Amino acid sequence: MPELPDVEGFRRVLAKNGLRKAIVRVVVRDARILGKLSARTFAARLQGARLVAARRHGKHLMAKIDRGGWLTLHFGLTGALQFVPASGEEPAFTRVRLDFAGDGGLAYTNKRMIGRVGLVEDAADFITAEGLGPDALDKRFDFAAFDAAVSRSKRDVKAVLMDQAIMAGIGNIYSDEILFQARIDPAERIDKLAPGQRKRLFLKARAVLKAASAHGAGSERFAERTPKGSLLPERRKGGICPSCRSPLKIFKLGGRTGYCCPRCQGC
Repeated sequence: MPELPDVEGFRRVLAKNGLRKAIVRVVVRDARILGKLSARTFAARLQGARLVAARRHGKHLMAKIDRGGWLTLHFGLTGALQFVPASGEEPAFTRVRLDFAGDGGLAYTNKRMIGRVGLVEDAADFITAEGLGPDALDKRFDFAAFDAAVSRSKRDVKAVLMDQAIMAGIGNIYSDEILFQARIDPAERIDKLAPGQRKRLFLKARAVLKAASAHGAGSERFAERTPKGSLLPERRKGGICPSCRSPLKIFKLGGRTGYCCPRCQGC
């Protein structure tokens, strides 16, 4: 599932290939991805317009439209945003495509259709309506704000990390990596963590998300580019801890399958 680092990659694709270019054609291959918004209305709002700014908030990508309003993209389990050269073949499972004047286009792909594309009038109102907390990499969201947000929770720390209302952008995969780097048992209640553990958790969350974004999360070669000592390449059956070389434990928590090191994390 695309998480914050993946969506940051999609934001960069949009910023590099889609800004300030006239949209000459809007293709909706499957209107189900638009929800209640009609394909005709969607196309009419965007055809002839230009996208003038790209913004990410957690797992959501937004692009400001010069005529007013915002294009919103959520990628669900299998979504992606790809640049398609003018002579290129349309990617499989393309649901929406925006073609630019003489300069290729952007294709929103989604194999399993769990995701959505939409239009909203105001980005801030959209974030509020979605019930999203601060973006996990928002500089204004410091440790004091994080600690205040989680101080009353009695849930396991993995569930807290994935709660988009507390901190937007972290899902199942990156919560495993963050907890491994912080050496914390995913099942430990967050209110049972010592202040120093919570501080380390917060700092590792930021470090992991920044490193993943910098190393091209979402790309085909991301596994090869992960920093040394990362859990991500070992999140599989038979995976080995990159630190102590112990077999990883596979566990279920809140309906999610996770991975941790019994020796390093005490899980």
